[in-house]
Amino acid sequence: MQYKNTSTQKLVLSLIMIAAFSVAGSAQREWTEVRSKNFYLIGDASEKEIRKVATKLEQFRESFRLIFTKTNLNSAVPTNVVVFRNDSAFKPYKPKRGDGKVDNFVAGYFQPGEDVNYITLAVGGSDDEAYGIIFHEYVHFIMNTNFGKSAVPAWFNEGLAEYYQTFEIENDQIVKLGRLQNGHLQLLNTTKMMPLETLFAMSNHSLAQNGNHSRSIFYAQSWALVHFLVQTGKVDGLGKFLSDYARGVKPEVAIKNAFQLTYEEMEKQLRRYVAQRSFQYQMLTLNEKLDFDKDMKAATLTEGQRRAFLGDLLYRINRTDDAEVYLQASLIAEPENVMANTSLGMVKLRKRKFDEAKQFLERAVSAGKDNYLAHYQLAYLISRSNQDEFGYAREMLGDDAKRIRDLLTKAIAIRPDFTESYELLAFVSLVTNDELDAAVAHLRTALKYQPGNQRYAIRIAEILMRQDKFAEAKSLAEKLIATTDDLKVRSQAESVLSNLRMREEITARNEAERKRFEERRNSVPSAGGSSAPVLLRRPDGTGPKVSAELEKFTSESLIFSINQFLRKPVGNEQRVLGSLGPITCNDSTVTFPVESNGKKFNLTSKDFESLTLANYLTAEETIDVGCGANLNGMDLVLTYDPAMASGTSAGNLIAIEFVPADFRFMTEAERPVLPKGFAFADDGDNGGNPPPPRPIGTANEVDAEARRREFMINSIRGQLKAPVAGEKRVIGFLEGTECNKRGMFFNFRTDSSTLKLSASSGENLAIRVFSPDLGGMRFGCGMSALDYPVVIVYTDEPDKKNKTAGDIRTLDFVPKSFTLD
Repeated sequence: MQYKNTSTQKLVLSLIMIAAFSVAGSAQREWTEVRSKNFYLIGDASEKEIRKVATKLEQFRESFRLIFTKTNLNSAVPTNVVVFRNDSAFKPYKPKRGDGKVDNFVAGYFQPGEDVNYITLAVGGSDDEAYGIIFHEYVHFIMNTNFGKSAVPAWFNEGLAEYYQTFEIENDQIVKLGRLQNGHLQLLNTTKMMPLETLFAMSNHSLAQNGNHSRSIFYAQSWALVHFLVQTGKVDGLGKFLSDYARGVKPEVAIKNAFQLTYEEMEKQLRRYVAQRSFQYQMLTLNEKLDFDKDMKAATLTEGQRRAFLGDLLYRINRTDDAEVYLQASLIAEPENVMANTSLGMVKLRKRKFDEAKQFLERAVSAGKDNYLAHYQLAYLISRSNQDEFGYAREMLGDDAKRIRDLLTKAIAIRPDFTESYELLAFVSLVTNDELDAAVAHLRTALKYQPGNQRYAIRIAEILMRQDKFAEAKSLAEKLIATTDDLKVRSQAESVLSNLRMREEITARNEAERKRFEERRNSVPSAGGSSAPVLLRRPDGTGPKVSAELEKFTSESLIFSINQFLRKPVGNEQRVLGSLGPITCNDSTVTFPVESNGKKFNLTSKDFESLTLANYLTAEETIDVGCGANLNGMDLVLTYDPAMASGTSAGNLIAIEFVPADFRFMTEAERPVLPKGFAFADDGDNGGNPPPPRPIGTANEVDAEARRREFMINSIRGQLKAPVAGEKRVIGFLEGTECNKRGMFFNFRTDSSTLKLSASSGENLAIRVFSPDLGGMRFGCGMSALDYPVVIVYTDEPDKKNKTAGDIRTLDFVPKSFTLD
């Protein structure tokens, strides 16, 4: 056995050496680095050609700055540029399409990231094609960093990017902007344009849902509208329109205020503008030439550095297997290379190999004491280890919290404008529930560097809610809902508002209950004439006595208090104690299957927003009530109106309230009576008032944790596709994917067999991920094995020609503890 292990290790090392040799052998040409004022460039092109690329990028950036003087271009995210000598040298580093194949038609690309951007292109090709894409995406990067992707209208963001896409400069001094795009004009002159109301209502999300033809019209018309406004002298009005838009003014009103035009009038002017025979473009002659070459510094890259950069680039474009080969080769040449260790740690993290990831990141921190990214990534890895398989971080061990904070403090000292360090610091405070004021301050600092980052804004709202600053949290969440088109941010903001409504209701009820107890206490003087206190103690004052009788009183008191807090039925409303099955939705109705007291029936509502939701379990527990959610196993008080019964519905659901497993309805006559031999005693902690019912049950934390996990598992089960006639559903593990001219095929293993399945549906294959460990995964040809279970629904129609057991309908990747039964 020892011999076999040693042989395996030698074989792996040999394969790495062979891979490293092949990587080195494929690029004997010298690689050069060039540092300009705002970009870091590397490439196998000549130093002269790399300097030319750097100059063009610097000129574009400076021209933008001179025109948009109030825009901050000093981004916290650095930009690396890789310049290849020709398209053949570029091919191994191009991104893959959705089918897993390399997109060989890409002339250049801009790959944004939270910690670094990459620009890649090959010299010697069409400058307009390669640079046009880069200029377009760089404008988006500037706008999103300064304002946020949703803070400006989608048409303006795309129109401005299209306008700048044709940037050209002559003699380092004459700038040309808004040059003609014949494809856009031809489309607009042969196709009916969108009404402005439709154009202005289009968000980035809705744009992505439209077909190629509609998107093409949107891009063309957005370009034409920006071109029209700039070339006809309406730039000042455009600024006023954007200012009004940011304040929430309706587009139609903002257009009228800014240009003194109605939608119809502006549409007519735009159509006339597009139909004209000749077009002008903007030409600016700068006072001085934009000469950046003299300030550039050049050097030769070592092989280890080159491989590290190319490996990091491949990781950023989600080619992790290819990236790993380059990064391993870099470390063979330079074992202490900080970039290679950091990037390989990130590759291992993405592959869920947490122990290996930590080894590389620890080495990166040790070797790169002044490398902010190594410190940040190690801190992120440690924080990730404190989350469960559902992505839920209930607590964080003290040593871990301290280590994370130390690493992030160092990262900030090295690079104060790297904003993700601030966000992770705030996350730690949210989990540990301490230093919350400092957490908000950190996030506000991050927003100074990236004003448009809505992830930071929603994190502030979550912390403000934790601090009971309800008004501030509500205002921020409402603003995000009104402006964002990021579905995740919207969902988080809606969750904040939902929790706020619940917390406000509980706070109001707490206050009402406190006053009621105050009145009751003051009306019954104690033997000494003072008011009755709250904590249970023996009359001789020797301390609490635990007894079955007292425990029963305490338990009954909690249940009775929850009864007092529950929403009271109004009019003919009825309420029951029961549970809910999987919630289903259609265009007009939400259906809730109810089981109560051995009976099953349906309740309906028009939406979720109209429901009253309350949670009397644990405040830390987040419960999702939405389409597909399965609340079976949760004890609920359901209030409904039977007068609105119709069809299979027994009525309109009004409220869902989560209660403990031992809950029962209690009347005033069942109010618990204090056991004999005990009295209330005031310790001053609660103002002399009996404590209100406690949504946070520390004594039941273990039970609450088990219930939370059960709820999450049931929620996932409720969202899985149920097989229909002719379909099978199994749970197994993905062993890999392969593609050939006959199609795409998946190989799985289950407890009892192996399965080869086809995926004839291609891009329409439904793949969902219910485990945070698989976040960011890309599914396509040539995938490696995944050590995470997947629920597979496939047609029971074997294909003898391709030797498959059927065709896949859905793939749902689930947490490791998930079971179908």
